[in-house]
Amino acid sequence: MRLVWQGVVLCSGLLFLSASASASCLGSGDPEIEALAKDIGRQPYQALAAIEQVLGQTDLTIERRAWLEAARAQAKRMLGQEKTELPLALEAAQALPAGHPALLHLQIANLYGGGLRASVDETLDRLLPQLALLSVNQPTSLCLKIRLASVMADIEALNGETFELASNAYRNADNESLAWMRAEAASVLGQIALRTDGDYGRALSEEALRYFEAQQMHDMVANELYMSAFSWWRQRDSQSLKNAEQLFRRSAEAAQRADNPFGVAYAEAGLCGVLEQQGRVAEALQSCRASLPKLKGIWHITEYSTNVNYAAALLANKEPGQAMLILESLAKDWPGWDVGYHGYRYYFIRGQTYAALGHYEAAVSDLNVALSELLEFGDNSWARNNRLIQARFRVEQLVQSLERKTQEAAEKDRRHRLLVVSGVIVTLLLSIIVMLLLLRHRRFYRRMAFTDPLTGLANRRYTEARAQDAFAHAKARQQSLFIALLDLDRFKTCNDRYGHDAGDEALKRFAKVADKVLRPGDVFGRWGGEEFLLVLQGVDRDEANTILERLRSAAAAERLKLAPDYPLHFSAGVVGLQHDTEQLAELLTLADQALYRAKEAGRNRSYFAKDYAVLN
Repeated sequence: MRLVWQGVVLCSGLLFLSASASASCLGSGDPEIEALAKDIGRQPYQALAAIEQVLGQTDLTIERRAWLEAARAQAKRMLGQEKTELPLALEAAQALPAGHPALLHLQIANLYGGGLRASVDETLDRLLPQLALLSVNQPTSLCLKIRLASVMADIEALNGETFELASNAYRNADNESLAWMRAEAASVLGQIALRTDGDYGRALSEEALRYFEAQQMHDMVANELYMSAFSWWRQRDSQSLKNAEQLFRRSAEAAQRADNPFGVAYAEAGLCGVLEQQGRVAEALQSCRASLPKLKGIWHITEYSTNVNYAAALLANKEPGQAMLILESLAKDWPGWDVGYHGYRYYFIRGQTYAALGHYEAAVSDLNVALSELLEFGDNSWARNNRLIQARFRVEQLVQSLERKTQEAAEKDRRHRLLVVSGVIVTLLLSIIVMLLLLRHRRFYRRMAFTDPLTGLANRRYTEARAQDAFAHAKARQQSLFIALLDLDRFKTCNDRYGHDAGDEALKRFAKVADKVLRPGDVFGRWGGEEFLLVLQGVDRDEANTILERLRSAAAAERLKLAPDYPLHFSAGVVGLQHDTEQLAELLTLADQALYRAKEAGRNRSYFAKDYAVLN
């Protein structure tokens, strides 16, 4: 049964694992686009910023723009952001021939997230024959199959077509040049296998993990570790829970390296459940509270299940009143959602909570609903097997026993017996059923702050990342590039004479002047204190100097309210990219040395490294 609600599809069979398979390769044949695609698996926020910078160019061909839009859609998928540009991108890509790989990538992207609609099956029926026409072992074909399989694994759960797409890509990515595709195919295939065969799924996941770690694809590493953690959690024994805990913690560390706070939140959500299962209630509460603020409002089953785990931990911590507030909020905020196994667990926890609060009749009612939810979920789940049948039989026996006891005992005795029997039910079901069914999915992220709070410019970390991108771009295409370190002259004197508010005004006014004077494509950000970094692309030495002098004149014309006698002058150390330059750090060191020379020569001037002429 599939329930469609507010544009979101939840499948009951999907509730065993919550981490989605991820894929970033495109197979475009364009080295720059493929480098951006690989960066999506490393640090998707920075990759998205770089993609959007290239998309800002006005001279892109229809084909190149379509490939870049496909990369942007994938980055936004991994960050959980709305793909608001996708409809226009699809419309523009219609000018490409039918079956063009870039167009197919965009159509696949439209199946997921904000573009998910009831016509998914119809769209898949149209896409699959077109994929069959492509060469089986070419990067374009492999990446399309991996991407479609990863989306189908999320929205269609386990089926033959999903497995065939993933296994076909894995089988045909059989040489070193296709190692990236093979790793991503192993990741998707591993997710599918983990639902039925934990050992085989983990072996595939380990293969993918080795490649992603070697390539420093931190976000993909976090995803693989998250998947493996859940496969261990399902086994429920003490050692498996320890393995799951260790892997969730490693996933959180990888997500931090990827600068993805939502990846960290999903790992913390996993720890919330594992630690609660281990009886480490205080630690479980800490992880629950760390994850829930970031998960709130994403309307994904992970938010729901983490709230249930939080309520269970509160109940174990003898806070039934707080646990009931959490559960009542879920009932209000999630009406009509098919939450599968988690619906059963919700009623179990709420039944226990009612019992702890002394509401025994409500506790009995919720336990009966929990049994009904369990039976309905089993009837509609692909995981129906002997263990589930045994669980049903045992639960039915317990309910019959409960009914006999309530008929024979007095009201007071009946209520006490309900507490005992409900505890037995919880223990049995948690030991048998939970090992089969858990879902976490790490899809939604929020953008980190990349700006300096005082000036509104890019901060040092983001400025350095953009400078590195510009450096790599210029090196790859043998294009010109100049880097300038700018330092406001006598800034300390301004602070000492007029106060720090005046110094802040000088920094903000200089940032506004630069924003007006510099070109749209120039990289400019605050480097630290009164220093700024400027990256000029596609200019020669004279043009670089002209831009700096234009900025110098505009800044000198400014008058500060808090420091009217302070001239807004700056010194600059400038260096150009040479054919033998290997690292951005080399240019930064030379620019810093040149800045020192400019200061020595009298300030308010530019000094070009390896050039003994000081430009006033």
